[in-house]
Amino acid sequence: MKKNQHLTVKGDVFDRGQLKWGALMLPEHVRMLREWRADEPTKHKPHLDEEELSLLQEEIGIAQQRQCMAEMRYWDGGQAAVSGTITSVDLANQTIEISSGVGTVRIAFTDLLGIRMID
Repeated sequence: MKKNQHLTVKGDVFDRGQLKWGALMLPEHVRMLREWRADEPTKHKPHLDEEELSLLQEEIGIAQQRQCMAEMRYWDGGQAAVSGTITSVDLANQTIEISSGVGTVRIAFTDLLGIRMID
């Protein structure tokens, strides 16, 4: 049986999503919805739960111990990223200092979104 590439599975129901309603909408409305969807993630800072925060803390500790290159994702009015090595973790000011090729960057704990070790 050939699968339709536009169908997505949500539970036991196949749903065509936007494909189903696209024919009933004006092209101007479709364009406006696409623009709205593209702008939406940049307006609000993602919320991390306790499990994600504890995993983030572990990864930061490992990256600092190993002094390896890491890519830090953080919130700066929108999602931003910086790659470098973690030089210090300041618990008093709740900031992380990252040394990259451009210079040093300080990121507040509350602005951190994720980390990925490069090597």
